Amino acid sequence: MRIAVVLISVILSAVPAEARQIATDLSSHHIEITAGFEGAELLLFGHEANAEDILVIVRGPDQPVTIRRKERFAGIWVNQTEVTFSATPGFYYVAVTPGLKADGRLETILTETGLGARYLGLTALGETQLVETFRKALIELRGSSKLYSTEPGEVQIRPDGLFRVTVPFPASTPVGNYSVIVYQIVDGWPIVGATTPLRIQKAGFSAYVFDLAHRTPFIYGLVAITIALSAGWLGGFAFRRG
Repeated sequence: MRIAVVLISVILSAVPAEARQIATDLSSHHIEITAGFEGAELLLFGHEANAEDILVIVRGPDQPVTIRRKERFAGIWVNQTEVTFSATPGFYYVAVTPGLKADGRLETILTETGLGARYLGLTALGETQLVETFRKALIELRGSSKLYSTEPGEVQIRPDGLFRVTVPFPASTPVGNYSVIVYQIVDGWPIVGATTPLRIQKAGFSAYVFDLAHRTPFIYGLVAITIALSAGWLGGFAFRRG
């Protein structure tokens, strides 16, 4: 047993710091969204052997998004110009250790790597001169709805390398597959240290409605129309009786 421990120690000492993995885990690897869902918080915790600065990214799910701009035409406001971005994260959260904020390195790292929400390199379909304007508008909209963290949160780290961060998810959090990525900052550059999957899904009656709307939209439409007509008829009947 001692020989095995010595061999492992020798191997680890020969591996560069940037190649070492960070031990991480989540308080839960899935979040269920029910009819009364008002948001949730998830705890990410782990250990960084060298007690170095780290950066955490929570991202997902990636989907195409179309942004439209209203313009006045013939006296009314209508959608005129639009830009579609591919593989756009529906949720994007950034958190860092206090040391990165204190010494001014954070802004440089986020700008040069595009890891900050404000610097996401979104890919537009088609050519238009307004891509940058629409990109900023998309980030601003999702920032105001708390789907994007335009200001990084804080990762609490102890001198022994133990760290933790609480990730807030708003009520409008989209369902799908997420990735939680922890970066080590080595020589001023982020190196991936650990990746953890996360799944957010609907549960209960809301899950049934969501599944019906996506798998059989025609039936879902008929049911919605029937309910609307029935509600209207019952309302009119009650009004006449009153």
